[in-house]
Amino acid sequence: MKSITDELVCYATCINNSELLPMILFFIGASLLLFMFYMKTQTPIHRIISFAGAQTSMVGAIAATFSTMECSRMFTIEVYLAYVSISTGIMIFLPGLYYKILIKRHNARPISEIVDWADEFVNTLANDSQVYYFDSAIPKAFASGKTIFVSVGMLEIFNEQELKAVLAHEAWHLRHNNKTPILRQLSLMTFTKYRPKQELELMADRFAEEIVGKVPLESAREKLI
Repeated sequence: MKSITDELVCYATCINNSELLPMILFFIGASLLLFMFYMKTQTPIHRIISFAGAQTSMVGAIAATFSTMECSRMFTIEVYLAYVSISTGIMIFLPGLYYKILIKRHNARPISEIVDWADEFVNTLANDSQVYYFDSAIPKAFASGKTIFVSVGMLEIFNEQELKAVLAHEAWHLRHNNKTPILRQLSLMTFTKYRPKQELELMADRFAEEIVGKVPLESAREKLI
């Protein structure tokens, strides 16, 4: 088995002599430019798109680099590929199971038992979704898989419009549930920090504002502080 130093020498030699060197440099340059745009722009959707583009470009650079390798039994590549395969599988399959675990863990019940409009409202925003409530005096809500969870405490102190604002916010997360884990995984695969949570929350708030209006959204936010 080669040492890390030997592998680094192999990387440098193979890349330098490869016909793919211009492509690798292009991907790296594109990634750097997109990261710069990500740091400067203040528009949430532009930040997310530029972040995803930068990460995808970096993955392209890594893939092109791998294709240039001529040294056999490179341990770092084998470990990396195993990590990517396992973590990507978890990313794809776990969200579909995790919400079921949460239902059991919180002993959650269908919200239709106490609120007759919530499921229909959410399904107009995110198809095939469900709303569950769980026993907690703390007003909070979160989404997982195809399910939105709200606490009893929230149901007790929020009026209908405020609750709709919260449900619309969480429905946005359900609609983009298949995208955000991919961004996170791209970040891990390229060894960079994933930081668009604030932007995602802002976009979910803007979606909720479009659905129910600014006043209920701000009122709901004040009760959560």
